[in-house]
Amino acid sequence: MKKFASLFGAALVLLLAVSVPVVAEQMRLTSDTLNYDPSSGLIKASGNVRVLGKGTEITSLFGEFDAGGKRSHLWDEVLADWTEGAMTLDCADLVIVEEPGGQHLTARSVKRFHDSVRKITMRSSLMEGTLRGGEFSDLVATGNVVADAVAADGAPIRVTGSKAVYSKAKDTMIFTGSAVATQKNRTLTAETFTIHLESGRIEAVGNPQMVVDLPAGEGK
Repeated sequence: MKKFASLFGAALVLLLAVSVPVVAEQMRLTSDTLNYDPSSGLIKASGNVRVLGKGTEITSLFGEFDAGGKRSHLWDEVLADWTEGAMTLDCADLVIVEEPGGQHLTARSVKRFHDSVRKITMRSSLMEGTLRGGEFSDLVATGNVVADAVAADGAPIRVTGSKAVYSKAKDTMIFTGSAVATQKNRTLTAETFTIHLESGRIEAVGNPQMVVDLPAGEGK
């Protein structure tokens, strides 16, 4: 009887831990295996880990969560989906920390980040940013940054660099560190590139140089 009561109590604590109200919402966690450690207050999940809450769905192979719902750490085959596919993230490791009015995200080994509203797709070694109301207010990507966007003429453009900084307030993405932009038959290098996401306008500052590939027979 005591053993049953102990197991029931542990299950109740676990249920409360994984269904914590957060700003009139809940975080719901499911997986093949859940282990709760009362001494550390951590919940460890493995196998088909799935987290739902705040308009977000995240899946991974492993996860670790604090009982207060303030910090979530997911790793191995992490896929995150915000606001019904408006933003998606595919990475190896993701940490989410709850903050007043939002969340701070740290993603490592990002294979693909896609924002369908701003029409930009990125990958990098590391991404950090603040999520508010289902969208990023700021985002910093570092390490082998590659971004595909849409230029002012509607044509696709690829920009690479060692660092990219997104600002929602300015609606810009700024690339630095050996920045290179490639579009159609043109390659542009500069110290800094600024993409104005709404208009697609691009500014190149700091020793900008353009190379244009001419059609065969031209330029002779």
